[in-house]
Amino acid sequence: MTIQTMNEAIPYLYSSLLRAQPHHIAENDAITRAPHLTRKLLETLNLLPPKEKTILVTGSKGKGSTSRMIAAILRRLGYKVGLFTSPHLIHYNERIRINGKAISDEKFLYFMNSHAPAIDDITGRIENPKHYLGPTGILLSIALAHFKEEQTDINVIEIGRGGTYDDTNVLENKWAIISKVMEEHVGYLGNTIYDIVSHKTGIVKSMTDHVIIGKQTNDVMTYIKSKLSIEASYYGADFIPSLLRSDLSGSYFDCLMSKSNYENLFLPLLGSFQTENAALAIQACETIVKSAIPVNVIQESLESLKWPGRLEVISKDPYIILDGTINRVSAEYIKEMLPLVDSKKVATIIAVPENKDYEGVIQVCSKFSHILVVTTPEHSHKNFPKDALEVARKYHAAAQETKLLSKAIDLVMQEKATTIFIVGTQSMIGSAKEIWKDSLMDIG
Repeated sequence: MTIQTMNEAIPYLYSSLLRAQPHHIAENDAITRAPHLTRKLLETLNLLPPKEKTILVTGSKGKGSTSRMIAAILRRLGYKVGLFTSPHLIHYNERIRINGKAISDEKFLYFMNSHAPAIDDITGRIENPKHYLGPTGILLSIALAHFKEEQTDINVIEIGRGGTYDDTNVLENKWAIISKVMEEHVGYLGNTIYDIVSHKTGIVKSMTDHVIIGKQTNDVMTYIKSKLSIEASYYGADFIPSLLRSDLSGSYFDCLMSKSNYENLFLPLLGSFQTENAALAIQACETIVKSAIPVNVIQESLESLKWPGRLEVISKDPYIILDGTINRVSAEYIKEMLPLVDSKKVATIIAVPENKDYEGVIQVCSKFSHILVVTTPEHSHKNFPKDALEVARKYHAAAQETKLLSKAIDLVMQEKATTIFIVGTQSMIGSAKEIWKDSLMDIG
């Protein structure tokens, strides 16, 4: 059967996972995930690139932004850059880009149909009922086919979850990038922060030449250093950003790097964590090209950067700010926006899935919100907490609940909020982008 539309393609992507899910009694990636199936698919299709073409990026926060920045800088240096990220906000195509432009529906469906016989053969031979050929593995095959056909020079691949057992980690990678690691996906990646770090450092393999480590807590950094035996660059020792000032247009900062110093850089993204991501990306690019990078290249790369849903201001009357916040630590960064906006009447709309730190996000946001609304996106396959309102009222007695984001927006607009934060999972941000009719197919 030929897959005709993207709406038909999505269920096919998830079909193997859905067959296996009833057998997933334990949420443990070491038991349920089977990256060897993805490797088999890529070998069958002759899509495994040499390590010199692959940069793997993992972490708990900032890996998507860092991947995007690395791709932007390398593109400005003259490389043709493939970029594979997740999740998407509106369209699955957003996950696969070359020089910022998403793959078309036609190309996506062409490669999916071309790969279907191999996919069906592999899934038909799975013996362990817990195992599955994951949607990330199938998407990776489409991305690599697109990159191969378009002859990209280098590919930036964001790890989906964890590292060791992620489908993307079947690729040989010359470079490994690790952004901030926090407690996340507990169960899937283990029960302690050290288990999670072990998963993340799994992208550093025998063929990896260099690893670049972003900002970490002291205990995490110490543990990472104890696990690495190859050449590495570390935040705070080899590269250090300094935030100079911020306004609603973005952040101004300096970077002291291992090969050069870059002064008064401008990044049209908000939040001090984004300057940390930028420093990590610059260090990665210096490592890849083995030299300092002309400051105009860095500046032009960052000035034109678009990365939606990361403290993104989409309106100023009233102020409306979107952020993909799913844990307490990320929510704390939202407070940096308060001096930059009209804070007389702040409304926060929250939709965090039940398997994320929804209570942490609610607790932090309740401290600066006059109006607090918990809701769900218009479209999402995730499960949202049934006790969200109960939890919200622990911290904000007047908290309210609506069934859909659109209703929540209507509610806070009627309350004449001066600033509205819309925070939560990426599908929530995608719903907001759809409401404001914002296309994400070409982000430059």
